[in-house]
This record gives sequence, structure tokens and C-alpha cells, in this order.
Amino acid sequence: MRRILHFINLIAVITLISFTDNHCIAQNIYANGSIDKDSIFAGQTFNYKLDVRMPSDYIVDWSEIKDTLSKNIDIVKRSDISMTPINNSNDVILSQLLTMTTFDTGYVEIPKISLKYSKSTNDTSTYACFTEYMDIYVQAVPIDTTMAYKPIKMPIKQNITIEETIPYVGGAIVLAALILLVLYLIRKFNKKEETEEVEIKPQIPAIVTARERLSQLKEATLWQSGKIKEYYTDLTDIAREYLKGQFNIDATEMTSDEILDEVRKLQLDNSTFSKLQNTLTTADLVKFAKANPSTAQNESSFSDINSFVEDSYVFHQEMEKKKAEEAKANKYDFEKETNENQEMEETK
Repeated sequence: MRRILHFINLIAVITLISFTDNHCIAQNIYANGSIDKDSIFAGQTFNYKLDVRMPSDYIVDWSEIKDTLSKNIDIVKRSDISMTPINNSNDVILSQLLTMTTFDTGYVEIPKISLKYSKSTNDTSTYACFTEYMDIYVQAVPIDTTMAYKPIKMPIKQNITIEETIPYVGGAIVLAALILLVLYLIRKFNKKEETEEVEIKPQIPAIVTARERLSQLKEATLWQSGKIKEYYTDLTDIAREYLKGQFNIDATEMTSDEILDEVRKLQLDNSTFSKLQNTLTTADLVKFAKANPSTAQNESSFSDINSFVEDSYVFHQEMEKKKAEEAKANKYDFEKETNENQEMEETK
């Protein structure tokens, strides 16, 4: 009798389990999967609808569903999760449509899909429910052997976009900038070396140059050789260059009258001024009127220019000395006046 009761209890437990949802461990919770096609061609897609029933306040972890269900089944697309309330119940049905594909042929198994859930956000315990295994029949893609072979098509050439050219253009700009920088540095370095190599020659005083050139002209004996025009040209050129170097008068670009007007401003004595004036007048007659001065006039012209150079140089030195003394005296008077003003301020 005891054995019979034990057997009846076992049968009751098995029956109870069979009527209880075998997909999840909790009552009234289940996961179900269904497909829209029984068979497909290899590579063709099919839809897998996943439904989960559970209380509305339960939390489902949908991240458990990966892009690959198995080595044979891939998920290529998934829809948003929809929620459908169940009448007269706190339960809802959560649904998601998964678009799948496979490239194997024959019967391909769709594995169970596991979903983890918790009863609330604060519940640290997790539970799981599973769908059932399913099979789908996959046929090989039929090949029509009666049709002629088609030629192999070459890859279609795509136009280059602006985004694709930006790295190359940017690289070219940077490379050009580097080349210009290197050229600039090389040129600057070479220019610096050339500057360092240039020997800075001391400026020769105008009086020294004039004396040397007069000595050379005298030794050349041009007028004695009949080269009267060349003689007066060289003689007046010496005077012009001396005026430019000593008094900053641009005499090399002036006529004789213009030179004399500028020299008058120097306030030389009449004797010195007349020596320059006489020589310039004689030189103009020789160059423009083809005059033929006498020996005495040729010698006198050389002597007049030589005297003009020496006398004007002495005059210039005296004027510079006078200016320096006046500047020194003015500085002394200024300092004296400043000191007196300071003493007066201190006395107050």
C-alpha cells in the first residue's frame, strides 16, 4: 500500500511539471520562438519571432542575444522590442523580430535562445528562460547549366570623394611647407656665410682720395700730350667727387652752375670759391666750345683745384671744431642751469 501511494505521488509530480511552463523556472513566464519559413535557399534570410511572457515589472536582459546564435546561424537584423499587455493580468508579452540567415545546406538547427531576467531593478537574483530547438531546411542555390557562361565583369570604378583626398592634400601641403622651410634655412645660412666673408673695407676720407688722384693726374701729363679735354674732365671729376665725399654735395650729377650754387652755401672765403669757379668755367669752354687754353691756364687750373681742395678741407675742419666747441658750451650751460635749478629747489 505504501509503495502504491509513493507511485501515485510521483505520477502527480510529473503531471504537475508537464502542465507547468517548461521554458522558465517561474510560473506564468515563458519564452517562445517561431519562424516564418520552413525552408530557404542558402544565404536567404528568414524571420524568427521571439515572444516572452512575464510580469510587467520584471527586467529582461536582451544583451544575451548576440549577432551569432551558432556557427551556422547569424542574426543580420533585429527589430525594436514591442510590449503587448495581457487582459485581466499584470503580465505582458515582449516581442522582437530577428532576421536570420545561414549558408549551410540540409537541416540546420536553430539553437535555444537564453534570456536572463530579474524581478526588479533591486533584485540581485537572476533567472533564465529558454526557447525550444527548431530546425529549418536549407536548399542549395540552383544553377541553370543550360545558360551560357557570362563574361567576368571588372570592378566598377568609383569616383574619388573629397574625404578620400583630404589626407593626400594635407600631406602634400605639409611636405611643401617642409621643403620651403629647408630652402629658406639653406638660403639664410648661405647668406650669413657670404656676409661674414665680405671684408668690410674702411672708408677712405675724401681729402685722401682727392690728393691721390691729383698726384696721379699730374704724373699722367695729359695736357702736355695734347689731351686737353681728357685733362679737364679728370680735373673737374676730382673736384666733384671731393665735394660729394667731404660736404655731401651730389656734384657728380650737377652742372657747373648748380655746383657753384651749392658751394656758396658753405660760406667759403671768396678766394677759395673763385679758384673752383675759374677752373669749372675753363673746363666748360674746353668741353663745349672746344677752347684751347694756354700752358699757363692749364697749370693754373690744376693749382686752383689743388688749393680749393686743401683750403676747403681746412675750412671744414675749423667749422667742425667750432661746432663741437659750441655743442660742448651749450651742454655745459645746460648742466649748469640744471644744477642751479636743483639747488634752488633744495633751498626752498
